[in-house]
Amino acid sequence: MKHINKIILLALMVFISHSCSDLEEDTSSLLTLDRLGSEGDITASLAPIYREMLNLHKTPHTRMAATYGADDLTTWIAGNKAPFRVFDRFDYGSGENSDINWLPIAWDSYWKNIYYSNTLIKGLKTSTASEEAIKVGDGEARLFRALCYLNLVRTHGNVPVILEEDIPTGKEKRATVLLNYEHIEEDLLIAEASLPLPGEVAPGRASSTFAKAVLADLYLTWAGWPVKDATKYQLAANKAKEIIDLGYHTLLPIDELWLLSGQNSTESIFSLKFPDDKSIVNGGPTAFSFHEARGFSDAFPELQFFENFPEGPRKEATFLLDIPQRRAPGGVLTPRDPATKPWQESQRQHPMYGKFTAGEDLTFGGRPVSFRSIELYRYAEILLIYAEAQARIGSNASSIEAFNQVKRRAAGLPYNVADLSVDVVSPTVDEIIAEKGWELAGEYKRWFDLIRTEKLEEITALRSPDEDVVLVRQPSKAQYIAPIPFNAINLSELEQNPEGFKIQ
Repeated sequence: MKHINKIILLALMVFISHSCSDLEEDTSSLLTLDRLGSEGDITASLAPIYREMLNLHKTPHTRMAATYGADDLTTWIAGNKAPFRVFDRFDYGSGENSDINWLPIAWDSYWKNIYYSNTLIKGLKTSTASEEAIKVGDGEARLFRALCYLNLVRTHGNVPVILEEDIPTGKEKRATVLLNYEHIEEDLLIAEASLPLPGEVAPGRASSTFAKAVLADLYLTWAGWPVKDATKYQLAANKAKEIIDLGYHTLLPIDELWLLSGQNSTESIFSLKFPDDKSIVNGGPTAFSFHEARGFSDAFPELQFFENFPEGPRKEATFLLDIPQRRAPGGVLTPRDPATKPWQESQRQHPMYGKFTAGEDLTFGGRPVSFRSIELYRYAEILLIYAEAQARIGSNASSIEAFNQVKRRAAGLPYNVADLSVDVVSPTVDEIIAEKGWELAGEYKRWFDLIRTEKLEEITALRSPDEDVVLVRQPSKAQYIAPIPFNAINLSELEQNPEGFKIQ
């Protein structure tokens, strides 16, 4: 693995000048793992993990290139978007196109954090810090290790299970999907029991509900394709319900959710916080804006997905229909005349995702950027996980209420007050999955739902013929997982998909 093999574990030498929340402390002296003598030492050793997650997520389009086959994402037909088009048009399936740009970005970053976490978990075993500080530090490291593994497995299929090593050997073998799930579960259960409640941690730090959220997500994935262990639906419902019953998390009004003021709210289960000194920027607005708005036209919704999206306040908050027209003389963003165009007359002839530009900063340079925290899990997703998992085994009053809370908020209504104009008496699984697609549109969740529910073929058949990106093929199971990046295969003993794909 070319990039992984270059990793000399930086957790052995932490030198972080800027990080998030209480990770922003002086770590200018060398800190080795045999000197984890205080809570501050442990916090400093966690900083590379948080920083790596932030660096990966600040460029959302490249992080999730392999998810462009979902109907909530398509891309520009020209420019440098070929890596996205490979997945948008299903031009893969037998290991081909494993050498495209951007595919290794998430792969490399996830493995880097797995090795950071391995090193810290090992170092904590001999730490002289307090028992509580060790427990929390171990929980955070395990939680991020589990999340990285979950995203690797959902994207590429089964990967090696490496829980002890500080650096790779190149001799690792791919474990089964089932074995991957089992060790992810083990880490998350430890993290859940070790981490503080959400009200006890600063914004941008992991809590026990973050661990529960990833567990619920894991169990929902485990119950679907490819393992299809239906007993896990009950576990997914249980974990989601535990978050609901805690009573801490709420839904923001839909017109406030994506504003800068809406970040780090009680809707957030976990979000990546940007440093106060603005040394790192959120590139989401640039990625999701069209070139005429001074963006890169990386990602926007497919036309049929937009047309199917229910009308109302959530649609208005999700999409931008009047496309900004800007120029940047001297690096200063300046409106053109006219300042906007209807999306039908825009360069890409699609709506833009307004949810990612609502908190944009137009004063930082010649591109729209943001400093809004990036949501990895939010409460609306938990409500919908609970609604779906429970519907699979038998809906009850609380699961139907969870579903209706999301629908009420989408309609601009108080989410916790029954309303016969929007409430559903008994939502079907398909209705819940569709609702989740609309609620989490563009948040790189839809692809994984289509894969685990085996709905990719059905949804792709509805694709509008007006899309500029033309499909190479209608997808099949061969397109359910992305190829492992070429260098990872070329410099190791890993087998490429589909030969290396093993379920259990």
